Amino acid sequence: MIPAPKYFGTDGIRGVVGSDLTADFAFRVGTAVGLVLRRVYRGRKLPYFKHVEDALPHPTALLACDTRISSPVLARAVTDGLNSAGVSVMDLGVAPTPLVALMVNRYNAIGGVMVTASHNPVDHNGIKVFRSDGLKVDPKTAVAIEELVDDRAGYKAPDRGTVLQSDARPAYISYLSKLANVNGAGVKVALDMAHGAACGLAQQAFAARGFDVVPICAEPDGKRINVRCGATDLRQLKRGVARSGADWGFAFDGDADRLMAIDADGSVVNGDFLMALLALNHRPYRDARRLVFTQVTNLGVERYLQDKGFRTYRTAVGDSNVLRAMRKHGVLIGGEQSGHIICWDKTCGGDGVLVALFVSELLVRRGLSLGEFTRNVPAYAQVFKSVPMRDHRGWQEDSGFVRRLRRLQNGYGNDVRFYIRPSGTENLVRILTESANPVLARRANTDVVELFDTYGRK
Repeated sequence: MIPAPKYFGTDGIRGVVGSDLTADFAFRVGTAVGLVLRRVYRGRKLPYFKHVEDALPHPTALLACDTRISSPVLARAVTDGLNSAGVSVMDLGVAPTPLVALMVNRYNAIGGVMVTASHNPVDHNGIKVFRSDGLKVDPKTAVAIEELVDDRAGYKAPDRGTVLQSDARPAYISYLSKLANVNGAGVKVALDMAHGAACGLAQQAFAARGFDVVPICAEPDGKRINVRCGATDLRQLKRGVARSGADWGFAFDGDADRLMAIDADGSVVNGDFLMALLALNHRPYRDARRLVFTQVTNLGVERYLQDKGFRTYRTAVGDSNVLRAMRKHGVLIGGEQSGHIICWDKTCGGDGVLVALFVSELLVRRGLSLGEFTRNVPAYAQVFKSVPMRDHRGWQEDSGFVRRLRRLQNGYGNDVRFYIRPSGTENLVRILTESANPVLARRANTDVVELFDTYGRK
């Protein structure tokens, strides 16, 4: 049995800069990643490009980062670590996570590394690691990397790797533009780029297809990334849509691998509704009638699709879990309510800019209003709460507490659906309660939160 990763969570390594995540640690991660990638991944690719460019020296890994003030230092440390393991680095500078994952398939690279904490606060950062086919490393590979991270004996490669500078954004924008075959002229779209990696790139991608872009939080700024903006805080986007009269709007997170939407009336359209729109209006998805959701997906949306003949699969939270289920069942589309949406026929992971462009293309082609579509899809009341806990996993091993929790849940019978899990990126317990009756959903959530609060004070 593979042990649980020590540093890797549901989406790579995350931590607070200066305590959990230091330059020394990033160097050791880079060294370990280099040693493992060059041993395990030797060139497998996914067929998103007709030809693989083989101009890079072997072995080479792609590397990029988001706009956080800590990212350049950590990226240099990871680069030094990769070089010390004999791996050259193609430095892409500031770029979205999905760009790294996709472009790994364009070059003869052994893998890729992204320095980012995605949607997390400014003082956090992290490291995501990709295989040579752009997929995130599996748990077995993550554990192998961690074992070398903790081995302080050190390692010196016979030949030190080099660093190459490159800007892959034009090639990425060109790829996105080819996926859309409609002219967006006359359609106004607001884009909140969260002062992160989507800045500049997202506007260019939409403008290339003729859309009138309303840029919001469009200045790269490591001190403001994700701060009261982006996919985790839609107030800026709502104001931008209202003031500009935009037809709809999208907000990305710091590394642009996820998105949320706002319709013309200011209503939130999350990943569940965006997946429903794609599944019903993109012919390959509509013909296949299969979709992968997570345990957080709204039951009303799922039943709506099931009534239209779709077979749905649920998996644990995390885009890696979603993709694993998609590949197991041969499904082309899947994702999370939070906006990680994977269109397997177009790219190898969650891509906020790609999905935003894809959704916009379908709305224009079908003559649809985002708000009208969303209002036709029923949704159950969902209440989310995150409870901070020093040991956010320990309660799972406390049989007495687990029994009390089950009794509480059983008291609501089938009227309320519960989903409770430790966060994979923060010291939090995530609590979801869902019901066709909003009052019951709120009451059940309050009861569970109070139970965890009492437990936390033990």
